[in-house]
Amino acid sequence: MLTVVTWRWKRPDGSSLFGPEFVNRMRNMLERRLGLPHRLLCLTDDTQGIDPRVECLPLPTEFADTFRCRRRMWQWSRDRASLFGPRFLAIDLDLVLTDDITPIVDRPEPLVMLRIGYANTLSGSFILSDTGALHGAYAAYAADQVGFPKRTGLQNASDQAMLNLWLRGQKVAEWNERRDGFAVFFGAGYERFAHLGVGPTRPQLPKGTRVVVLGSDDLGALTDPRYPWRGEWR
Repeated sequence: MLTVVTWRWKRPDGSSLFGPEFVNRMRNMLERRLGLPHRLLCLTDDTQGIDPRVECLPLPTEFADTFRCRRRMWQWSRDRASLFGPRFLAIDLDLVLTDDITPIVDRPEPLVMLRIGYANTLSGSFILSDTGALHGAYAAYAADQVGFPKRTGLQNASDQAMLNLWLRGQKVAEWNERRDGFAVFFGAGYERFAHLGVGPTRPQLPKGTRVVVLGSDDLGALTDPRYPWRGEWR
């Protein structure tokens, strides 16, 4: 049984970037697009409105007060096996599954990540991992929550940036955008890159797309009639 892990939390003002419908629709998309036995586990501080088919756990207290999505570094500890099982797929809620993801998820490597070609960066949006495969990154952050993010060279380093720092020089199994069916959405200031994936100048998906990777600034695409693939978000 593969555990699919996602996160949802409130902002300091009590609002949430992702309503419960994002969790529910991810549950629906996985049922249509993942042919492996699986469970969806949501770490959240607000279960109201979430489909009972989704397993919810309270947000961990470790890293609770850290910047942005750094709190998700918690999931990479080797101690999570009792919650996640031996292997899990960590996904963002701002993804749209447009075709069968079974062929790209049903593989044996201990860690598989998507490389975003234009930025030459490993994405934090869709990660297949043996539990504990990234324990070193977790431990480095836990030991130095100020210094480790600074080592990325970014002022407000995300969990993705810290994972890239930790994995620098290491061999990681990778998904390729075109070969494996990932299409990055380029909007909100990145429109000039739309020809590389999907966006205002390229509303149709490249042939063979399985996963559309959106950014949190691009959620408007999910209700924009320019993008016919938005119908898969249901």
